[in-house]
Amino acid sequence: MKRCVTLALAACLGLGGLLAQGPQWKSQEEIDAFMQVQGATGLQERADAAREFMASYPKSEAVGLAAYMAMLSYQQLNDFENMLLYGDMVLANNPEPGMMAGTLISLATAIPTRTREFDLDKEEKLSKAEDYAKKAMGLIPQLGKMDPNMSDDEWLATKMDFMSQCHEALGGVFAKREQYDQAEASLRKAVEMAHQPVPFTLFSLADVLSKQGKKEEAAAFADQCVAGGGVQAADGTDLCARLKAQL
Repeated sequence: MKRCVTLALAACLGLGGLLAQGPQWKSQEEIDAFMQVQGATGLQERADAAREFMASYPKSEAVGLAAYMAMLSYQQLNDFENMLLYGDMVLANNPEPGMMAGTLISLATAIPTRTREFDLDKEEKLSKAEDYAKKAMGLIPQLGKMDPNMSDDEWLATKMDFMSQCHEALGGVFAKREQYDQAEASLRKAVEMAHQPVPFTLFSLADVLSKQGKKEEAAAFADQCVAGGGVQAADGTDLCARLKAQL
């Protein structure tokens, strides 16, 4: 998924602090099992180790953290169903604010991309994504540094990127509702706040601009998207280049 790198980085930065604060381990075996999760080198390996830990130690104080690591792994594997499943597990375990914000952002961004026009529960999904994005936006300004070695400017830029992702998620929600003016406003904020806007955000903004007949601006953002690497479609073509050609 397009945002997994930032969120995975956040998870890595915050992991040491989370482990230092707790949890309270009940046995050496429990610690060893969690170290298997932390030490996994592959995404599927980490997800499998997290699932095994949760099954073996369902009452562990580290269940929420294991679920978080599983969620991020499935996000990067583009396995939406498992990402959603383990994201819900994270939220159910009352995570600390950084983990809560990361989970809310991940889910809020992913849900609109997997919501289809004729889904019977379309509005339920979109309302959940909107709620998650707004909750994350309320948490982000209060977050402490995930890494004490980060400078204040670096941490501010990181939080701005997180806020950008929230606005991108809201843009996705509004676009699926065909509220293109609101989608445009949210996506513009996402582009403005990001340290370096990702191509998918630029494509999304170009798309909603084109749907409102703003072809000149849409073409400009489509060009930026192509210059940034584009967005690959299932058939291997570039969605940004395709959109530009249709304007």
